[in-house]
Amino acid sequence: MIKRFLFRAFIAIMFAIPFGLVAVAGVQASVSYQDAPVDPECQECHPSVFAVWENSHHGQAMSDPAFASAWDEQGQPQECLPCHTTGYDATAGTWEADGIVCEACHAPLATNHPDQPMPTDRSVNLCGSCHQETVFEWQVSHHRSADLTCVDCHGQHSTTLKGEDAQSLCASCHRDRASGFSHSAHSIEGLMCADCHLSPNDGEKGQGHAALDHSFHVKLSTCNACHEYDMHDPVDVHTDALESPVDPEPELDAMASAANLGVSVDPEPISSIYFALISALVGMAFGLLVAPWIERWYHRLDMRDQISDQSQGKGE
Repeated sequence: MIKRFLFRAFIAIMFAIPFGLVAVAGVQASVSYQDAPVDPECQECHPSVFAVWENSHHGQAMSDPAFASAWDEQGQPQECLPCHTTGYDATAGTWEADGIVCEACHAPLATNHPDQPMPTDRSVNLCGSCHQETVFEWQVSHHRSADLTCVDCHGQHSTTLKGEDAQSLCASCHRDRASGFSHSAHSIEGLMCADCHLSPNDGEKGQGHAALDHSFHVKLSTCNACHEYDMHDPVDVHTDALESPVDPEPELDAMASAANLGVSVDPEPISSIYFALISALVGMAFGLLVAPWIERWYHRLDMRDQISDQSQGKGE
């Protein structure tokens, strides 16, 4: 019985190994990439995209006069270069290209492009590698809960909003609120959605130059900027109102737990090892299924050999 079990297990393993190897080879052969960043003439095939990118914040991340001036004033710190260049090597102090070029989001490049599509990283992880504070603020927003990410509002190549202005972009999703807001006192005063929901961050700009608060929560300081002398005197508040305080908005709970949230929200690429393991299990199951037939076939051959040997022995 043990011998039969070991024989069938051996057959299952013999099927599992080639299944797993074929899966790994298939995954690796499906896309052939170059490991090192290259500098293809992207503008030859994508002139309009290249022109938009060239004038964007990413395209001018190194050549922008404001950056160059601030960088020189601070003694050209190397800490700025990972986000203002592409392919920066901290050890050697060198980089592949000035600014955020195509390879920053479309790497590693396929060796046979354009026959093979280029990879495109649209994840929040990529944006968050430089815009850390902005992505952290986005983590506690309703936009994140609705699966809206950076590229839903910001053009990947232009780095500008995907709309004529912020108000029209907000209205593309918040139609009812935008319609009601147009009749409000704030609208009459010329205020737009972004004036309150994308207020400037308090304090100095941090990592990623987070100038505007991307949690989209309206802060008390934003209200006070216009209504500084309109605050109610606590003495005039009714006692029953004090006894029944209004519950904080749900998003405040998200802000309280923001420290427990990581920047990464998209799944990491699946390793070929997982495909190999799954394929190996399929191969093992298939091997166990056909093992009884292989075992009977093996015994028949063995019996034929024994009968043949016996016949030759009698003949001698």
